[in-house]
Amino acid sequence: MQYRSASTLNPDPYRAGIQIGDALRSVDPEVILLFASISYDPDFSEFFSGLQDALEGRSPLIVGGTGDGIFERNLAADYGVCALGMNSGGAVRWSTALRRGVGGDSRSASREAAREAAAGLDGDPAFCFVLADGLQADGTEVVAGLREILAIPFFGGLSGDDRNFTRSRIFHGGREHEDAVVVLLGSGPLPFLLQAASGWTPMGEEGVVEEVAGRRLGRISGRPVRDYISQQIGRVMGATDLGVMPLAVYTDEQQGRFFLRSSAGLDEGDGSTTLFGSLPAGIRVKVCAASREEVLDGVREAVASLKPWPSGFQPGAAVLISCAGRKWYLEDTGRRELEAFQQSLGLDLPLVGIPSFGEIGPFRLADGRTTPPCFHNVTFVLCLLGA
Repeated sequence: MQYRSASTLNPDPYRAGIQIGDALRSVDPEVILLFASISYDPDFSEFFSGLQDALEGRSPLIVGGTGDGIFERNLAADYGVCALGMNSGGAVRWSTALRRGVGGDSRSASREAAREAAAGLDGDPAFCFVLADGLQADGTEVVAGLREILAIPFFGGLSGDDRNFTRSRIFHGGREHEDAVVVLLGSGPLPFLLQAASGWTPMGEEGVVEEVAGRRLGRISGRPVRDYISQQIGRVMGATDLGVMPLAVYTDEQQGRFFLRSSAGLDEGDGSTTLFGSLPAGIRVKVCAASREEVLDGVREAVASLKPWPSGFQPGAAVLISCAGRKWYLEDTGRRELEAFQQSLGLDLPLVGIPSFGEIGPFRLADGRTTPPCFHNVTFVLCLLGA
């Protein structure tokens, strides 16, 4: 496998596209993972024109979307574009599919995107990346839809929009889309490692989820969500806690691990919250807390848990999907997370990623197996692609 990553902070969309295409052209990419800030909207068509002009007739599959900034190699920025070009020399067969309407029925849209992408492969899927509109999708249902079709580990997340919470975009087919989910599948020899970690620690009284309606969470253990969380943290929950005061959620299939769910909105009237991904009634939760250093420890944990590398595996590139809430909590561009990752990895690899509005991926266990993929918040999801 050949990989090359590139980035630009050029605010002119056409010139930004030219710069990305010039940087990736030499690897003759079969696939490009592309991430950008929403600041280029509504001129993404100009960006794609520049990209295609610079690629000089090449037509790679392009998959990605917008985030709350970008990551690339030694860059963490609030705006710009980053891209990872991949070329397997024809050894890996790729297929993509996009479905609209993820806001109305996230499970169905994701299921049908996965079904269409799988039908476009010559063999069985071995690799999967997914990204859905973070202002429309229910992340929990996105994962459920993919799991109806795919029996393999997969990763990805929800697109973002620089903390505006007004619009986000998905990239596919040389265009930008809204209210959509995109799935990239690969079949063939593409080794990769996935891991998820957060650094947050559960505390206080365990609660039971009650009164749920889609992504709206009404009550926990007989109390409005705001009151339950306020009691656990010793002060009144407010708007500043949105995205960074998560609930640890326990399920049997995660084998003793918990995933996190954070609030995207708070109703001051009835104390309910709107989540980035729905939860079923009856599930057990705890409020979580973390210091800034513990958040960075989550990055270090994700890398350390993959070492030593499995026999025959050598990292060739990295894709990072880290929650925008982690960036906001650390009060920087994502630089400290990127530095913690680079120092822990000890390798200078082609790299891309975004701070997202939700993360998707499994936990890798000590014996090398993975749990079923799940939807996370305030979590660092890492994919290491093999060389």
